[in-house]
Amino acid sequence: CPEGGRAKNADARRQAGKRGSHGGPANRGNKKGQGALTKGSAFQKSNASSKVGRTAPSGETRVRTKGSHYRSENTIRRLDMYTKKPNLKRMKEQPTGPRRIQPDRRWFGNTRVIAQDKMQAFRETIAKGVEDPFSVVLKSSKLPISLLKDTEGKTSRMDLLSIQPFNETFGKKRQQKRVKLGTYDLEGLLQHVDKKNEGYDGNKDRQLQVLDPQSGKDVDGNLNSAVHRAHDSEEIFNKGTSKRIWGELYKVIDAADVVVFVLDARDPPGTRCLQLERELRARKSHKHIILVLNKVDLVPTWVSRRWVQVLMKDFPTLAMHASVTNPFGKNALLNLLRQFSTLMKDKKHVTVGMIGYPNVGKSSVINTLKRKKVCKAAPVPGETRVWQYIALTKRLYLLDCPGIVPPSASDFNADCAKILKGVVRAERVQSPSDYIDEVLSRVKKQYLCQRYKLDHDTEWSNSEEFLTILANKMGRLLKGGDPDLDTSARVVLYDWQRGRIPFFTAPPDEGKASAGAASSSSSAPSSGVPVNEGDKPQALEDGTATDAPAAGSADAEMGEGRVEQGPD
Repeated sequence: CPEGGRAKNADARRQAGKRGSHGGPANRGNKKGQGALTKGSAFQKSNASSKVGRTAPSGETRVRTKGSHYRSENTIRRLDMYTKKPNLKRMKEQPTGPRRIQPDRRWFGNTRVIAQDKMQAFRETIAKGVEDPFSVVLKSSKLPISLLKDTEGKTSRMDLLSIQPFNETFGKKRQQKRVKLGTYDLEGLLQHVDKKNEGYDGNKDRQLQVLDPQSGKDVDGNLNSAVHRAHDSEEIFNKGTSKRIWGELYKVIDAADVVVFVLDARDPPGTRCLQLERELRARKSHKHIILVLNKVDLVPTWVSRRWVQVLMKDFPTLAMHASVTNPFGKNALLNLLRQFSTLMKDKKHVTVGMIGYPNVGKSSVINTLKRKKVCKAAPVPGETRVWQYIALTKRLYLLDCPGIVPPSASDFNADCAKILKGVVRAERVQSPSDYIDEVLSRVKKQYLCQRYKLDHDTEWSNSEEFLTILANKMGRLLKGGDPDLDTSARVVLYDWQRGRIPFFTAPPDEGKASAGAASSSSSAPSSGVPVNEGDKPQALEDGTATDAPAAGSADAEMGEGRVEQGPD
C-alpha cells in the first residue's frame, strides 16, 4: 500500500541520519574506517559543520550539490578565514633563496649613455623651464639634478684636515686665534681716547641741546624739528621682524610646493617683498610663485587691471576680493591650484603657502577658498600668530603664515610707511598725530570732508589744524575743552587701514611698466593718487563684475610642463 511504503522510507531516512546506527556494535577501532582515524584508535573523525572534509549526516563527504543546505568546502574555508588572524610574520618574510629574474636586453645596452651635445641641450631646456614662472617641470624627482646643475665655479667640500691638522687644533701645541680688540694695552687705550676727543664737537651733540616745548627751538633759537633731529623709533615698529615670526615663515616655505604672495591692491609695490622673491628664485627654484592682488574692491577697475598686467610679467598674477559670502576671483585661483596638483602627479599632495605683509588678507583668502571661517581673520594686523595647516581637497593643503615685515631703515619715512601699509596697530602707537601729514598729502580734501561730514569750505594748513577741527566735530575733547589730537589721529588711521578713506597707488605707464614692477616702496612712503568720483569701484553682484579686473588675460600655454590660467 502507498501508506506503508511511505512509512518504510521515513524509517530508512531516520536510520540513515543517525551516527553509528548500523544495527551492530559500534566500531571500537578494530579496523580502519567507519569513523576511526587509525586502527586501534578511539578517536573518531570530526563531523562538525566547520570541518573541511567532514561527512554530512546524509553520508555525503564532499558537499558540492547545487542548492544544498549543507556548507560546502569553499564556504567553510571562507568562514574560517574570518575567525583566524593573518600570520604577519610570514607575510613580512623576504625570500632569501635563489630566484629567477626575467632577463632584459637593456641590461647589456648603453641606454644610460648620452652624447655631450644632447646633454647640454637638455640642460638648457630644463633651465629655461625652471626659471619660467609660467611652466612646471614634470616628474622632477626622477631627473638627474646633479647632472643638470652647473657646478663650475663652485667650491667642493672643504678638506679641513689639510688646513687645520689635529695637532694644531687639539692638544698641548694647539694654536688659537688672538682675540680682536681695539687696544691690547693701557697705552693704546689712552691714544684711542685722545683721538676720540679730538674729533668731538659739542655743538653737534644732540643730547646737550635743550628744546623749548612750545616753539621747538633750542636755547640759542635754532629750529630743531623732527626732520633735523634723529628719529626715535618706537618698539611697536619692530613687530613682524622677530626671530619667531621669521621662523614660522621658514616652516611655511620649506613645507610648501607653491608659494602665494598676497598683495594689497591699494599699494602692490609697497606690500611686495622683492628680497624674499629673489631668495626663492635663487635657492628654491623648484617652488612655484603666484601673486594674488587682494582687496580689489577698494580700488577702481582700471587700476587693478593695469597692476595685473604689470605684475604678470614676473609671476602669474590673479585679482581677488576675499569674501566668504560675495567673493571675486575665487574660481580662477582654485583652477590654477588644481592645475598644479594635476601636473605634480609624482607628489602625494600639493601644499600651498600664503605669505605676505600683515593685514593684506592671507587668512581671508583661505576662508574664501574653504567657503567658511577656518582661520581667525580680523581687519587688524597681527591676528595670525602661528602657521596653520588647512586641508582644501584630498590633494591640496593650505598653509597660513603670520605677516612678515622685511627689515628697513629706522627712520621717520620707514615708520610712516609701515603705519600706512597697515603693519602696525594704530592704538599701539604713542604719537599717532605725527603721521597724519602723510595721509593729508595722499588724499584729496573733498574726500576727507565727505568722510567726516565737514563743510566743503573748511580749510586747514597742517595736520594739527585738521585734527583740531575733527576733534571739535566728533566731540573728542580733553579736560578743559582742549581737543584730543591723538584720539582723532587714531580714528583717521583706523579709517585709512580699513579702506574707508579712498586711496590707491597709481600703476606705472606703458613705457615704465618694467621699471615700476621692480621698484618697491618699503623704505619710503609711496606716492598715491586719490580716487575720483567716476572711478569708484563697481558693486559686485553674485561674485562677478561687469568690468572686472582681467585676472587671466594673459593665458599661458598648457603644453608639457605648462600651467594654464583662465579668467574667473
